[in-house]
Amino acid sequence: MNINWNRKYLTIAVYATCAIIVSAIAVMVIFNFDSVVAKLSVIGAVSTPIVIGIFCAYLLNPLMTKIETGALKKLSVSADKKQRSKARGIALTLTMLMVLVVLGLIVIMVIPQLIENMIAIFNNMDSYINTIKEWLNDIFDDNPQLVEFLGNPLDDFNNFIAGIWKQYSNELMSIAGNVATTVWAVIDTMKNVLIGLILSIYLLARKEMFIGQTKKLIFAFLKVDRAQRFLGVCREASKKFLGSIVGKIIEAFIVALICFIGCTILRLPYSLLISAIMFVFNLIPFVGPFIGAIPCTLLLLLSDQPIQALWFVIFIVILQTVDGNIIAPWILGDSTGLPAVWILISILIGGGLFGMLGMFLGVPVCAVVYMLFKDFIENRLRKRQLPQNTSEYAGDVGYITPDYVCTDIPEEKPQPVPEPDHSLQKVFSGYIGRIRKMFTRKKK
Repeated sequence: MNINWNRKYLTIAVYATCAIIVSAIAVMVIFNFDSVVAKLSVIGAVSTPIVIGIFCAYLLNPLMTKIETGALKKLSVSADKKQRSKARGIALTLTMLMVLVVLGLIVIMVIPQLIENMIAIFNNMDSYINTIKEWLNDIFDDNPQLVEFLGNPLDDFNNFIAGIWKQYSNELMSIAGNVATTVWAVIDTMKNVLIGLILSIYLLARKEMFIGQTKKLIFAFLKVDRAQRFLGVCREASKKFLGSIVGKIIEAFIVALICFIGCTILRLPYSLLISAIMFVFNLIPFVGPFIGAIPCTLLLLLSDQPIQALWFVIFIVILQTVDGNIIAPWILGDSTGLPAVWILISILIGGGLFGMLGMFLGVPVCAVVYMLFKDFIENRLRKRQLPQNTSEYAGDVGYITPDYVCTDIPEEKPQPVPEPDHSLQKVFSGYIGRIRKMFTRKKK
């Protein structure tokens, strides 16, 4: 029996089968969502050290490369493989020593003072509440019409404070009752970080091998021009993402250091705690410093000398002016390439979905997506012989007619000679052909 295979309908059948399989998997996931989430959480918990290791290696690679190609340049460019390995080992050791020194300083110097400041705030909570009550009494005594309008504002304030105190005291008791669970969670986090750092050492020591294996895999499944294009996009995205994150961390550290020095000179209380808060919120671009200044100002308002809050606000305004005009342009430049409105949108979306981490990573992720989408749009315009400059479309675009000739198209570079097609689509078509031959008989 001869079977006349129709290639068109065979392709349709294969795509339909794949669509049915994907739909069945989606239905199974929807009806077993809780079990799928539980399994994914287990996988996430197991892979946490791996993710931490890859991320640490990704962040520490520029520092190690700077040491290797700077202070150890003679060894790193040597023709002797042993000398290059020696340079890599020395650079990696110095990088890890710097990380350990920073972590050690944080554990030994910063954390104890932060705990001391938090305990002092907790112990002075009654005096802070009394200060607020006295301040409200003065306002209500000077404005009796305000009391008539609000009713019994002091009673409402007392009830509000009592409710907050009850809520947080219950939470503190719950935390104290689960000390073992909390300690175990901290130990588990430290274990994951330690394993991640050890893994990052192996990744940095053999980074050329891992990068080469990744590129080999990409070229095995993609055409040469597509693989080169994909690697170019990944290179630009990594440059933008890494530059934004590392630059923002350095900028936030410098601002926090200046803030600590300024608060110490002004003799403000809780200077280290205020500097730590400013460091965390300075990681959030655009609006982070102003959000971080609010709790610090309130904390100083409740102190023995509320006038210190005014000096702090003046100091922060000056510091943020210097940061925005000198420090940030010097360190970051235009690393994100995002307009201000997109920075604000990325912060809002990232913070709404993933909290503080989303607000920190939202901007670099949005910068990468913005770059990819911009490149995609410009390529389409270039193919249609249309201008890529946005200013060309800002005004009247009626002059762009079908006979319009674009003048800002760069010259196309000669494309490399394509290698034999070993893409996944070609391999899949070969398997289909073999299956068809198995069921097809030759005519006599």
